Amino acid sequence: MNVSQALIEMKNVFVRKEDKNILNNINLKIECGERVAILGQNGSGKSSLIKTMTGEYRCDSARNGNVKIYGKELWNIFDIRKAFGIVSNEIQTDFRKDMTAEDAVLSGFFGSIGTNRSQNIDDNMRKKADSALESVCAAQLKGRRLKTFSSGEMRRIIMARALVNDPEALILDEPMNSLDIGGKYLVRRSIEGLADTGHTLIMVTHDPADIGPEFKRIIMIKDGAMIRDGGVNILTNENLSELYGVSVSVYKINERIIAEY
Repeated sequence: MNVSQALIEMKNVFVRKEDKNILNNINLKIECGERVAILGQNGSGKSSLIKTMTGEYRCDSARNGNVKIYGKELWNIFDIRKAFGIVSNEIQTDFRKDMTAEDAVLSGFFGSIGTNRSQNIDDNMRKKADSALESVCAAQLKGRRLKTFSSGEMRRIIMARALVNDPEALILDEPMNSLDIGGKYLVRRSIEGLADTGHTLIMVTHDPADIGPEFKRIIMIKDGAMIRDGGVNILTNENLSELYGVSVSVYKINERIIAEY
């Protein structure tokens, strides 16, 4: 890892799918150690931005666009795993409900959904899995089967799975989605703990209330384009009204911005 280089740098990035631009001229640099929230409506291009960062989507090279990880434009799956641990609803729904939490976390070493007999799992991997579970306040879930878990518990298992490869950054794609109040509380505690470890955090969300005080940079995205990039001071009535296309009022409770229309 070359921490003297930006973790991710995107220049003049356009992405086109089904005859439509889903990302429009993205210019973005995220340094190691930053805590960044990407905020926008559903369908605004947030997840497409993440998929372009991680190589799932390719940018339009005809427009001289490029995406670099640690200053390299050409990279492979191993570079991505070292740079990013990804937590998303898509990954969560793929898991078999009869496996244990430990099996789910260990599968992160192989990029698989669960483990099998052909995979060589050693004591060091098991120790790393234990440490990852502890870091998201889920050590007590290790031996339980996924079918017994709440959505909040399952989300923390996927977070632990993302951590076993010691990635520089954790990408959290709508981590509060479909969680009840208790689940949100536990996931937020896990995110706060990860911020204390020095991990780069990149969180995608449609709700300003998900953005805790550990996130110092906010990127607003609308119609596939970045419309604002700054500190928490950009979460104003005017900016959020533009972002959501309705009149929005904001107020603060316990260092979190609440937006109402």
